[in-house]
Amino acid sequence: MSFKETDFTGLIGYLKGLLATQKDPMLFKAMVEKLVEIYDQLPVYPGLVNMCINQARKDVDVKDIKKGQTVYLTTKEGMIAGVVAKTGKKISLKNVMTATESKTIDVDVKKISKAEMINDKVVNELWPSLVFDKEQNK
Repeated sequence: MSFKETDFTGLIGYLKGLLATQKDPMLFKAMVEKLVEIYDQLPVYPGLVNMCINQARKDVDVKDIKKGQTVYLTTKEGMIAGVVAKTGKKISLKNVMTATESKTIDVDVKKISKAEMINDKVVNELWPSLVFDKEQNK
């Protein structure tokens, strides 16, 4: 059985879809973590993992949010994730993470404790013989 004949391609398809549609970086990370968690529970059943992960994220009405739930909220100011501590006219969250989007930002170099980047040419550098011109594949 080749890789394409297995259900692993469904998981890759799920990740591609998540990349294309999920704008909230905190929810994106949580969904990938959930995918790994489900895979660890069902390692020989990637088809079941795919079925479960596609049902894991749920939209919820704000009035149905309950204490103790981890929620991902979108507001005019940005995205917020946290554990619900209290509900009512306002929702109190703990263990809060936020994400906002800006066109530009200036960061004081002295305040940077760590910098990382993604190497876009990693396949070229490690396996140049496996890099094909996309025009050749048409």
